Amino acid sequence: MIKFGSYSPSRWKQVSPMMVGLAGILIASLVWQFRLRFPFDDTFISFRYAEHVASGYGLVWNIGGPHTEGYTNFLFILMLAAARFLTPNLLAAAQVIGLVSTIVTGFLIYGIASKARDSAVGMLAAAFYLLAPLTWINALSGMETSLFVMWTVLAIFFAIRNQLFAAFGAVFFIALTRPEGALLGLIIVAVGFSPRFGTEHRTLKGTATKAAIAFMLTLAMYAIWKWWYFGGLLPNSFYVKVLAGSHSPLPGLQYVRLFFESALALVLLSCGIRGWRDKLVAIAVLWSIALLIFYLFVLPLEGLYDRFLWPVFAMLCITGAIGTRDVVTRLHLSSFGIPAAIVLTAQIALLLAAPRTRQALAAHEEVWDASMDPIVRELKLLPHFDSLRLAYGDAGYVVYHSGIRHIDIFGLNDTRLARARSLDEKSAILRSEHPDIMLLPIYVRDSGTEWVEDAYGLAREPSFEAVATTEAFPYTLAWVLNTNSPYYQDCKTELIRTRTDSSGYFRSPPSTR
Repeated sequence: MIKFGSYSPSRWKQVSPMMVGLAGILIASLVWQFRLRFPFDDTFISFRYAEHVASGYGLVWNIGGPHTEGYTNFLFILMLAAARFLTPNLLAAAQVIGLVSTIVTGFLIYGIASKARDSAVGMLAAAFYLLAPLTWINALSGMETSLFVMWTVLAIFFAIRNQLFAAFGAVFFIALTRPEGALLGLIIVAVGFSPRFGTEHRTLKGTATKAAIAFMLTLAMYAIWKWWYFGGLLPNSFYVKVLAGSHSPLPGLQYVRLFFESALALVLLSCGIRGWRDKLVAIAVLWSIALLIFYLFVLPLEGLYDRFLWPVFAMLCITGAIGTRDVVTRLHLSSFGIPAAIVLTAQIALLLAAPRTRQALAAHEEVWDASMDPIVRELKLLPHFDSLRLAYGDAGYVVYHSGIRHIDIFGLNDTRLARARSLDEKSAILRSEHPDIMLLPIYVRDSGTEWVEDAYGLAREPSFEAVATTEAFPYTLAWVLNTNSPYYQDCKTELIRTRTDSSGYFRSPPSTR
C-alpha cells in the first residue's frame, strides 16, 4: 500500500477535498490585491453591454442604436447586468465571478481525476490548475474565461457519471458563455452513443437520446431568438476574426503554438495514460483537439493570457495527472509523491517562462490608466459631448468610462463594418455613419509622422483635419475632426485651448497627410 506522508490513502481521500478548497480560497485572497493589474481593454466592452441591459436599453452598443452582438459571452453579460443592481463596480463583480469559478473548477478537477484514478491524482490535477499563474490572471482579467472553464469541467464531471441531462444542461450554459462551447455537446453525444465506451446499455442510450434532443431543441430556440433579435446567428467577432482576409491560411497558428509550448509537460505526461478508451479520456482529448483546431483558423486580435484555450489547459491538468499515475504504476515506483512534485515543478517552471505569463506579470495598471484616463476626461470636456460620434479602434476602457456614442472602427461592435468584405466598403460605411471625431494612432518619427490606422483612408481626405495629438500607450493618438460636422469649430477651439501653454504657444500636431 502506497503511503502519502503520514496519511494512508483512505485518510488522504478524506482531507484532500478540504485542502483543495482551502488552497483555492487562500490563493484567491492573496491575488485580490493585484486585481487592477490584469483587466485589458476588451473587458470593458462586456461592461458597456451589461450597463445597457441593466438600464433597459437591451443588447445595444449605443443607446438607441441597433441590437448588436459585439460580444461572445452572452451569459456573462446577463450575470453582470444582474450584478449591476447590487453594485456599480462591474469590474469587481466580474473578478469575483472569475475567482469563485476558479475555486469551483479546482474542486471539479479534483473530483474528476479522483474518480478516474485516486485522490492523490485528483490533488495533482488540481495543483496543476490552481498553481498556474495564468489561471488566476484569467480570473482577474474581468472576462468570462474562468466561467467558461468551470461550465466545461462541470459538463464533463456529469458526463463521466452518466448524469446526461445535467451534463447537457451544463453544455448549454457553456454555449451561452462562449458559442464554441457547443462543440462539447457534439463530443459528448459522439462518445455517449459509442459502444467503445460502455454505453451500449439500452437504458443509458435512451437517456442519452432524450438528453441530447432536449439540448438541441433548447439550442435551436436560442438560435431562433438570436435570428429574430440580431438578424443573424453569428457574432460580429466571427466575421472579424474568422472570415476576415488573412495572409495566412492558419492565422491562429502562432497563438496555438505558444499555448502548446507552455503546456508541453502536461501534453507529454498525458501520453503516459493507459486505457485510451476511457470515456473521460476520450471526451477530454476530443474537446482539446476540437478547440485547438478551431483556433488555428481564428485571428487572435488580442492573444492575452491564453484565455481562449484555457479550457484545454484544464483538460490537460486532468490527463497529465492521470498519465503521471499510470507511468508511476508501470515503473513500479514505491512513491507517487516525489514524481508528482517533480512534474508539478517542471510544469510551473514552463508556465513561468512562457511569453503569455511574462507579458501578464509585466502588466501595470498605472501605465494604462495614466494613458487612458486623460482621454476620458478630455472627451467629457468637449462641447456637445452628448451628441458627438467618436470613431475609435479601442472599444473598451475609454468608451465605457466616457459613455460617448461610439463607432467601432474594427467592427466588433458595428454589424455593418463587421460584415463588410473590402476596404472600400468599410470606408463607405464609416463615412455614412458621420463620425464627428476620430481618434487614430500615429507613429511619430524624426522625419515626420505616419498613420498606424487611417480609418480606411478617411483620415487622409480633405474633409478630415488632424488638429491635436495626445500621448497614449502604446501610440500617440491624433484627434481628427470632421470639418463637415456641426460641432467641428467648437471642438477644434476646445482642443487647441487645452494645448496652449502659459505663454500662449499652441502645441500643434505634426502633419499627418
